[in-house]
Amino acid sequence: MSARTDVLLWAQRVLAWQNAPAHQILEVAAGCTAEVAQDAFHKIARLAHPDLHRTTLAAEELELVTRAYARAASAYQELRTQTRTTTRTQPLPRDPPAPPPPRGVARTTVIPGSPPSHQAVALPPAGPVNPTQAMSSRALIYYRKAELSLRRGELTTAVLQLKMAIASDPQSAFLRSALSEVETELAKKP
Repeated sequence: MSARTDVLLWAQRVLAWQNAPAHQILEVAAGCTAEVAQDAFHKIARLAHPDLHRTTLAAEELELVTRAYARAASAYQELRTQTRTTTRTQPLPRDPPAPPPPRGVARTTVIPGSPPSHQAVALPPAGPVNPTQAMSSRALIYYRKAELSLRRGELTTAVLQLKMAIASDPQSAFLRSALSEVETELAKKP
């Protein structure tokens, strides 16, 4: 078969798979590594990149190939995102549910000089404090964005998000240590 026939058959096959998972479009096994997905996509690009067929295909055929190639590129991005993880910084655990207070025992303290009706004030729970509970809500948003960036392997973006978190909560020693850890990893990259 000719290259023209091969690319048209491939494009029709890919477009026929309406809700196919990404690995099927790239014709790789489910759960493959990023390298396998990349090799499969590069093979497709060598065969079906629309620029290779601009002069040999009719306008309708080129549109068909372009749509199929876009689906393959999207599938590759999806697999690449799924397989890209980082172990540089472990994400913080989500806030655990608060333990119920003991029955019949109220932890209170008396504030001297306050009116008798306002003397009993509940204290925060004793024990270790989760760093996410200690930071401001705005800083927490930036920290979660930094976690997402780290999972994607985007260290520069993670540094920026951590700096934004520190600007929102300047007293957080936890955020400063996370920033220094990510900056150390970034300095190691070539």
